[in-house]
Amino acid sequence: MNSNAIYGFNRMNAAAHAGDVNLLYTVIQDDPYVLERIDLIPFVETPLHIAASMGHLPFATEIMTLKPSFALKLNPQGFSPIHLAMQNDQKQMVYRFVKINKDLVRVRGRDGLTPLHFASQIGEVDLLAHFLLLCPESIEDWTVRCETPLHIAIKNEQFEAFQVLVGWLEKNERSGAEELESRILNEKDEAGNSILHVAALSSEPLVVQELLSLVKTKINLRKKNLENKTALDIASIPEIKSILFSAGSKPSLEVTDAPTRAHWLRSKTTILDKFYTQNLRRTDITGEERNTWLVVATLIATTMFESTLSPPGGFYQISSDDNNLNITSSNSTISTLKNVGKSVLSINDFTSFSVLNMASFFVSFLTILIMIPSRRQGLFLFPGMFFFLMSYIISMSVISPAGVDPKHTQITFFLASLMFGLVITGTGCQLI
Repeated sequence: MNSNAIYGFNRMNAAAHAGDVNLLYTVIQDDPYVLERIDLIPFVETPLHIAASMGHLPFATEIMTLKPSFALKLNPQGFSPIHLAMQNDQKQMVYRFVKINKDLVRVRGRDGLTPLHFASQIGEVDLLAHFLLLCPESIEDWTVRCETPLHIAIKNEQFEAFQVLVGWLEKNERSGAEELESRILNEKDEAGNSILHVAALSSEPLVVQELLSLVKTKINLRKKNLENKTALDIASIPEIKSILFSAGSKPSLEVTDAPTRAHWLRSKTTILDKFYTQNLRRTDITGEERNTWLVVATLIATTMFESTLSPPGGFYQISSDDNNLNITSSNSTISTLKNVGKSVLSINDFTSFSVLNMASFFVSFLTILIMIPSRRQGLFLFPGMFFFLMSYIISMSVISPAGVDPKHTQITFFLASLMFGLVITGTGCQLI
């Protein structure tokens, strides 16, 4: 860097120290490329770093408007301007930064700490809540030690910050929020410790108690760290051990390792595995086409189901004249009563009708299974689909005329069992 460049650099820093916007533009008039040359240095203390540290809000806003890239730069110590503003308790500066660019919440500084991590570390709950609402994705960021903001809050005994983080996870209304909550609460750091492990290592039983009351249904009490130990194994004091044991935590010797994806990949590939794999590999169908197929298949399945409730010709019924019939008076009367609620079709006609109806129903049902996107949200559909299938089978059995070949019923239940197997397999595929 030549003497003129150094002179311009020093004048710009002087303007930043003074927070003098007029001097800023005087330097730019004398040297239009001064900010460009500063930006070329990979790790440098820019005028924005200085202004952020000292709380010169108008000057910092002016610099950030002229050179937005300065907000992302790290100084030689590994801190961005927003990190320095937080370190120096310049809250208004922090709010202004994220108002201009909300993605600054995710800027990684030294040790991989983002502003969200730092807010968790120092217990700035107001900033923490603001960051989460402004940039929800920041909850998923890790430090270089694979720590989540929740790990950091507990390790630094910032329990109010931890409550804010968990409260946000529980109140998050975005798509996939439930899966995100479970994943974050059970995330492991570089030592394989979940937040429950970290809490168990502390000497504060109330922290563990509050943690379990906050996330009792979402946290895995039997999760092991890299040393193959559960939270109960590493609990620091007997009182914490008692709390964990009462909550259902077990020592590692009593915990059976859950099947991993490696176990599934090593297992023998079944025909149904191949069927679902081929379906999921399909790339020649768009989302719009998939939705169209789902609508058509659902309409067909619904129509076929309705036809079992009102088959062609209707049902045998008891008329008002039949109320005083003596059911022992004749075989014809008994036969009439046995057919009440049954289809009026002859056995041959009903067999043809039911076979075609069931074929159409089962094909459309199978199409729905295939077209459901492979996501965890699809799991909620499978129980309903199974009960719908069973209702159809029962309805078809109830309206069958007396004397229908038993093989007809056996075939029906065979198809139902096959469909049930596909539902179960589909559920497994969704979980993988």
